[in-house]
Amino acid sequence: MGRLLTIVMCGVLVGGVGACARRSPSEKAERREAAESKYPPPPANSPMAQIEPGMRESQVQKILGPPDDSKAYITGKAFIPYYFGPDQTRFAGYYKGKGRVIFMGGNQWGGGRGKVVRVEYDPSEDGFADTK
Repeated sequence: MGRLLTIVMCGVLVGGVGACARRSPSEKAERREAAESKYPPPPANSPMAQIEPGMRESQVQKILGPPDDSKAYITGKAFIPYYFGPDQTRFAGYYKGKGRVIFMGGNQWGGGRGKVVRVEYDPSEDGFADTK
């Protein structure tokens, strides 16, 4: 009876580890492409085309000016114990007629709002965070 229980427990353990397997790189790429295709790239003559990932908020404001509205929110990484990285919060700046610029939040030591993570070009943007 003891051996049978050991074999069953080993089978459950192996099955559990297999269920926790990571996604393949192609699946990750497909998910990233689906998210990126939701918003087309901005036209070359648009000021949004000058915004690149990694830019600071002050650099973005020199190009686009201050946002019409903004919203700060937390990410799932905020709930990971002992994660002290900068991606615990996000900040979205809404620009009427242009779209949104998403910043990775700064750190808890006064790192500001961080850097650009994503640019969402959307000419139908109304400039208000609460209507989304």
